[in-house]
Amino acid sequence: MASAQQWLEVIAWVKTLFEATKATIDLRGTYEKYRLDHATIRESQRVAAAFTTYSDAEVESLLHRLKGCRDRFIDQGGGKERAQCICSVLQEAEDGNGGTLPDIDDWDNIYKALQCETKSQTSR
Repeated sequence: MASAQQWLEVIAWVKTLFEATKATIDLRGTYEKYRLDHATIRESQRVAAAFTTYSDAEVESLLHRLKGCRDRFIDQGGGKERAQCICSVLQEAEDGNGGTLPDIDDWDNIYKALQCETKSQTSR
């Protein structure tokens, strides 16, 4: 079972990287803001209790991919690639949750805002 701390890092990076798709931001500063945000901390605790089937390794994999997105954002700048990178991480979480995006934080709205749906999907 993944810890609330692991989930906090994942949730904070999803929020940070989503913001980075919309504007140029200080990635580290924005991440720290979310990592210390009381609502985000509470959500990570809820998620750790609700999604007990996710192993440490699975959550670490999501975190590793998010950090890869962060690194690509820094190296390559903005554009469509930013959204695609976050979408791929959210789709991995969806696949790991039996084909349904986990009810975590604002992930469903982020997924829709980034237009992550594939042509084979209908509506959420």
